[in-house]
Amino acid sequence: MLLLGGLVASHFVASRLAVPVEKLALDSEENRAQRKRAEAALASTSEQLKRSTRYSADASHQLKSPVTLLRAGLEGLLAREDFKREIYEELSALLHQTHRLSGVIDDLLLLSRMDAGHLELESQPVNLTADLYIAGEKRYTSLIVQNLLENARRYNRPGGLIRVTAHRERGEVVLAIGNTGYSIPRDAQEHVFERFHHSSTGSDVSSHGLGLNLARNLARLHGGNLRLVGSEKDWTEFEARFRITAQTPDGANQTI
Repeated sequence: MLLLGGLVASHFVASRLAVPVEKLALDSEENRAQRKRAEAALASTSEQLKRSTRYSADASHQLKSPVTLLRAGLEGLLAREDFKREIYEELSALLHQTHRLSGVIDDLLLLSRMDAGHLELESQPVNLTADLYIAGEKRYTSLIVQNLLENARRYNRPGGLIRVTAHRERGEVVLAIGNTGYSIPRDAQEHVFERFHHSSTGSDVSSHGLGLNLARNLARLHGGNLRLVGSEKDWTEFEARFRITAQTPDGANQTI
């Protein structure tokens, strides 16, 4: 009787356990299927990003040569002396636009190299100010500062102010560049570093929307960062951080 009761109990327990075990098996198969779908989606997205990066780089390279030829042709025409004044003005305006287009192409090429992980830095001590040295490559740290100054100039008001300060802070050099002018709306501030973003500041300033994105990517590549400190009323300020480094021997410093 006891043996029969034990067999019945064992059968009951086994039947109760069979359902969870089967459910676990189904869940495991579903998890594997979901993981495979996620991996396939990730691989597809990665390949699309690679194609996009290659396309951006290829398109920029293809545009560079004709723009260079166009600029040279316009410069040749401006060197002539048999045009009316209004013709020179038109040619000068066109030449200015070719310089802007060349800048966009150069920025896109640089961003494409960073996106693909092909931009390598030759880090050396760079003299940011009189006694502050940062670790980086001069041409790229200079580009960061140049883009921030150009942004401050472009969005300033007539007769406005640009303030540049730099100081040490916990092993970093903090560079702050602020300017008077139209403030950036609060709902647009989180987007200022996005590529091709144009802030609705109330001004009619024209820009290609790559400068701040490029500057922040370069700052991060140098082990630092770039952020918007604030923008309200008549003042907008950005802050770039760089890794501090020791001064090099005399004659070996690179000054921005």
